[in-house]
Amino acid sequence: MLLLSIQIGYFVTALPLLRGAGRRCISELHPLLDYANPELIPLIRRFEDMRLPGLGAAIIVGGVVTVVFQEAQFGRFSEWLAQPDSALGEIWTVLTAWTTWTLGLSAIALVITDAAAMRKLGRDWVAVDLLRTEQLACFSRYGLQLSGTVIGLMALWAVSLVLITPLVGIGFTERSGNIGVLLILIYMVLAVAVFIFPQLGIRERVRMEKDRVYEQLTQMLPNPSEAIAQANANPERLAGLLSARAQVRDVTEWPAGQDAQLRLAFYLMVPLLSWSAAALTEQLVSRMLSG
Repeated sequence: MLLLSIQIGYFVTALPLLRGAGRRCISELHPLLDYANPELIPLIRRFEDMRLPGLGAAIIVGGVVTVVFQEAQFGRFSEWLAQPDSALGEIWTVLTAWTTWTLGLSAIALVITDAAAMRKLGRDWVAVDLLRTEQLACFSRYGLQLSGTVIGLMALWAVSLVLITPLVGIGFTERSGNIGVLLILIYMVLAVAVFIFPQLGIRERVRMEKDRVYEQLTQMLPNPSEAIAQANANPERLAGLLSARAQVRDVTEWPAGQDAQLRLAFYLMVPLLSWSAAALTEQLVSRMLSG
């Protein structure tokens, strides 16, 4: 019950924060957006909606998953059929698990759909100035918010599960350690994926703008047979075109700066540190209980 309640609290807190991160990003992009396009308005409004996406389907799927897990792990429903009186004492655990799965599935739907909306926003409706790509940094900050949420859930599960296992008589074995490492790797991959995905749209838009401007500058340059004459007649213009083309070529296509990359690297260290600390704490708790 305690672990499930903590997870419910995490989801209830994290979901509004994710929507808030989307609204802040759109606010920063305000001067670059084409509000005359009617398709942009629904996309912006989705980040103002505090309702959970796909809640009806999540309730149904969450109920099915809860029944399957409770039966597979504990044979709980078979036990209830044999002893109906014992069901009342455990029904709150099942309801809490159902709520946790419902919120968790809704959170997954929110992360996927909001990240896809942010990707579409960057690809279709953001005006790109190649000399001021720092204006697009909010995409990397939004990706960091998603990544941090995923890592936070991983750390919560790692710490909570390891702390609770001694209380129910389950020790930290090699098998549980291997499972923990596997979960860490899965969550690290997910964290990197949700960091990159919202930036794919703006990366594609920047690359297209780079190709367009680079091609225009190339067409303005003289052909090789005329280059020497052009250099003698107007060397400043030729040097300016070559410099501008090189500058366009060197523009980074990713909005993530060095600061965002360092923060992501720090986030990826959190699961390893949290699992190690939780395993150490589990050993201490086990010794205390056995002593």
